[in-house]
Amino acid sequence: MGLKSLKITGFAIIDQLSVDFYKGFSVITGETGAGKSIIIDALNLALGEKANPSMIRAGASNSIIECIFSDLGNKHPVIQFLRQNDINPLNGELRLRRELNINGRSKAWINETQCPINILKIAGDLLVDLHGQHDHQSLLRDENHIEFLDAYGNYSDLLEKVHDAYYALSRLIEKYTLLMEKRNLNREKRALWEFQLNEINKVDPVDGEYEQLLKEKAILDNSEKINAISVELINSLYEAEENTLYQQVLDINKKLDTLNAIDPEFIEELTRFEEMQFAIQDLSKHLTNYIRNIQFDPDQAENVSQRLYSLQQLMKKYAPSIQEIIDYKTKIETYLDEDDGLDNEIIKIEKEIEIAKKRYADQALKLSEIRNQTATKFETELIQTLSKLGIAGSQFQVAIEQVESSSGWVAVNGKQIRCDASGIDRIVFMISTNPGEPLRPLIDIVSGGEVSRIMLAMKSIMAGKDQIPVVIFDEIDTGISGKVAQIVGWQLKKLSDMHQVICITHLPQIAGLGNYHYKVYKQSGGGRSQTNIDQLDHEERVTEIASLIGGTKVTDTTLKQARELLAD
Repeated sequence: MGLKSLKITGFAIIDQLSVDFYKGFSVITGETGAGKSIIIDALNLALGEKANPSMIRAGASNSIIECIFSDLGNKHPVIQFLRQNDINPLNGELRLRRELNINGRSKAWINETQCPINILKIAGDLLVDLHGQHDHQSLLRDENHIEFLDAYGNYSDLLEKVHDAYYALSRLIEKYTLLMEKRNLNREKRALWEFQLNEINKVDPVDGEYEQLLKEKAILDNSEKINAISVELINSLYEAEENTLYQQVLDINKKLDTLNAIDPEFIEELTRFEEMQFAIQDLSKHLTNYIRNIQFDPDQAENVSQRLYSLQQLMKKYAPSIQEIIDYKTKIETYLDEDDGLDNEIIKIEKEIEIAKKRYADQALKLSEIRNQTATKFETELIQTLSKLGIAGSQFQVAIEQVESSSGWVAVNGKQIRCDASGIDRIVFMISTNPGEPLRPLIDIVSGGEVSRIMLAMKSIMAGKDQIPVVIFDEIDTGISGKVAQIVGWQLKKLSDMHQVICITHLPQIAGLGNYHYKVYKQSGGGRSQTNIDQLDHEERVTEIASLIGGTKVTDTTLKQARELLAD
């Protein structure tokens, strides 16, 4: 189907306007200044075009434009695009809504989901192809010409292969670039890593070693003091000639034993002092053995000091603990191992890139060859159709060229060529609409009316291949009349077999061929003007077409001519 309805509120000279559209060929007529272009401007706004707050109706705080599209299949590109952007189509129906506030802010919705304007614009481009006198249509943008030719050609599988080959190669090159950057960075750091690893390995720190050395140094530095105190303790505890702690405890123990024999009240104290007696003996033995092993060794003290100094230097430079230094050493070893493996990985991916380049080049060159073959057929059909549409004697050429680029992946005639996902070709449509004039880029020489007819010609020869459901032509009939107008009308009618076609026209020959006819008119009330649109019944169509034939004066003759046009 396509465009089902359009509602406009508070836009320019439109207060409230609502109109339903149907499948097939619809024509819109109306006097100059009635507001036909305003309706198109409003529709453009709903499709994501730039907003201008000055278009808000005087006295209104905002403008709201809403259009509904229906019967869109699940495989239609717009449905797939919206699902990718988390917007849910309602059983193949889309409600596009745009609100423009007087403060300049603009909001957009698709169904019930508010969305960025760029999402609305992309969806709009997939739904409506609008061609008007003053629009920058897609046909005038050189970068779109390749898409027109590819849409005409029957090689979508090859296009997909080129697309896939391009992105597969792009991913490999991106990976290769990252590896090279990593290798270059590693090369800068490798000397430092090797120096650091060598420095750490020379010291060869062991976890827990530093604390043990500090303890050993403290003992060595205080060996004389330790020996003196230990001897003094041994004497006091056990080995003095008289009054040792052991003798005192032994004496106390004997007396407690005597008391306990009389009264067991002291059994616990007796037990503790017996234990103390053994503890004194054990401590004395331990101190004796301890000082026997404590001997000041100047060489050992120097070794310990030197070892501590080496460890402390590492700790100052690399990390505050030995374990962290060991961890850092492990990291360096890993970095060096990875760097050693990078060369092999780079060599491997270089081979993969060469294979991928060849795969892309083979497909891209094949695509370029098919495009050249397709272009010849496209040119012939388009020139024939343009002649029927009143642009006789025209020349049309699909200029296919390759742009040289030092970073290109494909060589043509010994030169590296710019590449992208669409292949190696740059395509520009060249035209001459007057005999004897040289071919020039389309955008340089065509008028609005010619653009519309060229687009109509393209739409006609590509009918069935283009998935955009709605095609709107504004003033396609500029500069034509009579038989050519009739041919243009029939071409539009034929195009409506594959698309919903809406055409704004002032020619009776075209208006008479529409399946549906709408009239835009302006009326005044309350000191203000208001644009309205009505769908005409058969008799109203007769009168409207008669006015197109004869102007404001409708006669029996023009009415008869109008009936004949509607009967054809």
